[in-house]
Amino acid sequence: MNILWGVYDAARRFPESVALVDAVGERTTYADLVVAVEQLSTSVLDRVGRSARVAVRSGKDPRTVIAMLAVLRAGCSYVPVDASAPLDRQRFIIADAGCALVLDLDVEPAAAKDPVPDEAYVLYTSGSTGAPKGVVITHANASAFVDWARRAFPIGVGDQVAVHAPLHFDLPVYDVYVGLAAGATLHPIPERVALFPQALHRFLRDRAITHLYAVPSALTALLTRSTLPTEGLPALKRLLYAGEEFRAAALADLMAAVPAAEVANLYGPIETNVITSHVVAHPPRPDERVPVGLPVDVALIALLGADGTASFDGPAEGELVVAGPSVTPGYLDRPELTAAATVVLSTPDGPEAFYRTGDIARRDPDGLLHLLGRRDGLVKTRGYRVEIGEVETALGTHPDLAEVVVVPVPDPELTTRLHALVVPRPDRAAPSAAEVVAHCRAHLPGYMVPGAVHVVADLPRTSTGKVARAALPALVTGEES
Repeated sequence: MNILWGVYDAARRFPESVALVDAVGERTTYADLVVAVEQLSTSVLDRVGRSARVAVRSGKDPRTVIAMLAVLRAGCSYVPVDASAPLDRQRFIIADAGCALVLDLDVEPAAAKDPVPDEAYVLYTSGSTGAPKGVVITHANASAFVDWARRAFPIGVGDQVAVHAPLHFDLPVYDVYVGLAAGATLHPIPERVALFPQALHRFLRDRAITHLYAVPSALTALLTRSTLPTEGLPALKRLLYAGEEFRAAALADLMAAVPAAEVANLYGPIETNVITSHVVAHPPRPDERVPVGLPVDVALIALLGADGTASFDGPAEGELVVAGPSVTPGYLDRPELTAAATVVLSTPDGPEAFYRTGDIARRDPDGLLHLLGRRDGLVKTRGYRVEIGEVETALGTHPDLAEVVVVPVPDPELTTRLHALVVPRPDRAAPSAAEVVAHCRAHLPGYMVPGAVHVVADLPRTSTGKVARAALPALVTGEES
């Protein structure tokens, strides 16, 4: 099923309803939305024909949503590109994906590559080799998630849906495709608003937002740096969060500030979208870790033990692996990564390929899943998964640095704060911490830039001469640069 058709069905049923509202309040009805999509899709077809990849600027505004829908209408797939990312990164993604056309970006298209069968879009995520990797999402993948979400967390005509997360992220798939298929009104939140908690709170109140889906770090900032605790959000009916663990104390305070809203914890990597959900019925205790919940009805989840045995039910612990219609067919042009992330397990229906999330989880006697940690170099910060190796690779390109290492440190608001320890080259002048940060900003998206840089003469070593990583957190805890 093409994920676009739900939007067209809503436009047929509710042509005069408002589909999109921009930053200044200008409204686009469903009838006008379809006209705009049809016009742009014709332009796309005239330029590249069907079955091409098209890069789309991912600024949060109605034009981006229209462009995404128009690319699908043209029978193509889209690659959302963060227009605020460094230009080299934008060019890499466009070339790696083989985008035959670039919409609303001052970047040349690349040598075209054909999409995989049924492909809807490609989302890029952090890669351990120093370069982003593309995750292919088919129409079947997206439809499986959207169909589940419409059943589990329905949206209706008249609902006001905030689009908070960037459109090159996976969270807005719910906002855009569930919201528009329901005839609701979408409010893309401009970055200049989303980044400032008080401005965000005012936006949510003024727009009478009923549905909000965001990462915990953004919600924690909204709680601690705005008038939310005293003024609340009277219209809010549902609050979904995903991407990282929510500290129990902050979540309890947030629930107290929006007592009428249903709150749910959703879990799933970008390669699968949501695969577990848990409605948080009561504010958690300060010492409590909120579970990620039960598998959604389109996901088959197992816990893979260190010995290679898989548990499908009952109390167990192991790496969380998942199969089902929402799971990506693989990484774009990276068969080795796809193979490394796949394990074939026996199921009652025969052998099946499972995606390895890299998350270690525990299943309790009630069937609830609880995340325990990671098995690889990935960390979560600001709701994004970040490969430490990619950040270190970018740091390592600074001409005045001899060694670099990135240390993830738990943080109450960001989940993880990235600290960089850098050793200057002996034949060069030592760069300042600010210069290193500026170098990172030129090569990495903002969420991957270390929050603190520590210029040191040397790094602690083990007896074999390797960097003593276990000793690094003590060097950076409590320091800021």
